[in-house]
Amino acid sequence: MTAEHCPKKKKRKAPQGVATNKLVFSAYQGSNDGLFPHVLSLYVAPGSTVADVTYGNGVFWRKIPKGTYRLKASDIRHGVDATKLPYRDGSLDCVVFDPPYMHTPGGSAHKNHQNYEEYYRNNVVQAAEERTPKKYHEAVLDLYFKAAKEAHRVLRDQGVYIVKCGDEVCANQQRLTHVEIINELSVKGFVTEDLFILLRNNLPGVSRVLRQSHAKKNHSYFIVFRKSSSKTRWKGLPTRELARPMHEDVEELPLFQQRTEKVASA
Repeated sequence: MTAEHCPKKKKRKAPQGVATNKLVFSAYQGSNDGLFPHVLSLYVAPGSTVADVTYGNGVFWRKIPKGTYRLKASDIRHGVDATKLPYRDGSLDCVVFDPPYMHTPGGSAHKNHQNYEEYYRNNVVQAAEERTPKKYHEAVLDLYFKAAKEAHRVLRDQGVYIVKCGDEVCANQQRLTHVEIINELSVKGFVTEDLFILLRNNLPGVSRVLRQSHAKKNHSYFIVFRKSSSKTRWKGLPTRELARPMHEDVEELPLFQQRTEKVASA
């Protein structure tokens, strides 16, 4: 075969991007207000409408610059139930949910540590519409599932649902809450996009122990779900763009960086 008849080889596309370890990682040691900004910056674009339906004292938002998001703050103690939100269908870009996720057998265990009954009176008064009230861990799961259904209603298509949870041992049985939530939401219109692990700074203790049968939990999770009725895949936010000319040094990426004109035109 002569040279003029040989097929021309396509030019290999030069790889883009840069080498760096200055990224958002899946595990951090610290507190909620230290990790939460990383979760938001990776999945929720600045300017988005975000409803934190378990706002409490606003701990999650302490390190997020004011005005970065259009925040709608509410809480059960202020009369807004996460399972009955006052928002229109498909009106929100993101919903944040961090309920008390430790049940309280007898009303005293886990006192002042995200205990369910302190907020929802699970051991005392049950919702009137429940014919067979759920108790303990099942009641906690029930809250997660009902709140997820309501979040799905108020989120726009491709909207983000951020859930905080923790596993527990209930009646000497290991309950992997994060797995139970992921399994349930995966068949209810949500795609699981990410899982962040938060390790406590201090070691938790117990008041009395005779024999330890399970490892003591000293971590919790942020799970990121995306509302989607199609097979679309998450491709990341433009605000997390790292691609630059290869000869340039990469500085640490600001959490809520907007794309520069140089990056946007690349």
